[in-house]
Amino acid sequence: MNTFLQHQETKNTSRRKKLLRRTFSRVQKISLIVVLWSILVGAIYGLYNLVFEKGIFIVKNVEVEGSLSHLTAEQVREAADVRIGENLFSVNLNSVQKKMDDLRWIRESAVARKIPSTIWIYANEYVPAALLVQDEIYLIDANGKKFKVLSAGDDKDYPVITGAENDGEVRTAIGLLADYMGSPLKDFFTPAEVNIDHVRGNSIVLAGSGAVVRVGYNDAPAKLREFYSMIGAISTYNNRIRYVDLNIPGKVVVKYEN
Repeated sequence: MNTFLQHQETKNTSRRKKLLRRTFSRVQKISLIVVLWSILVGAIYGLYNLVFEKGIFIVKNVEVEGSLSHLTAEQVREAADVRIGENLFSVNLNSVQKKMDDLRWIRESAVARKIPSTIWIYANEYVPAALLVQDEIYLIDANGKKFKVLSAGDDKDYPVITGAENDGEVRTAIGLLADYMGSPLKDFFTPAEVNIDHVRGNSIVLAGSGAVVRVGYNDAPAKLREFYSMIGAISTYNNRIRYVDLNIPGKVVVKYEN
């Protein structure tokens, strides 16, 4: 009986020791996890403190690059409204990008951080190709994009597009202007106006003389070449040209002032 009790006591002692070892092992693992988490949290806090509180990454410069003709780099900086001395990582790039998009002259832009102390802005302007007369007068680019209502301070020395009521007709007018500027005629006569007319056909008004070149609805490059081939003969007349009609195949009809 005593031997049996001693055996049971030994087994119980062994179980307690195993349980104690397992408990101690768990405590060690938990302690290690707590220590590692403490180190990680401390590192994160230290990094946050370094980046956002100690002023190591602060804005010292707003750098502007790109093709600017009508806006200055300083005007772009003012529109961006980034404060010098602000934390670099506190600057809301989406907000700055929105302000760039709101500038009517800006065709494309990008905004980024340059560590350690610069906000970088890239901006390209629209290039005006013509003035479009509709409900208002718009500056448009070579793709027919209306990007700005003409204001008092804007350059007005561009060909004027009239009669174009929708985007398709605007593109037609811009295409006709491009055809003219791609021909040798541009070295003799400057285009003042491109008119879209559903009855008489499309035409180009020449600066200075006010002569109208009636191009019609199609084959503008070929018709303009035909006109150019007749420049020598046309120039022998001293009378002022009222209009040039290019709508009769193979012929150039010129009407002079009386």
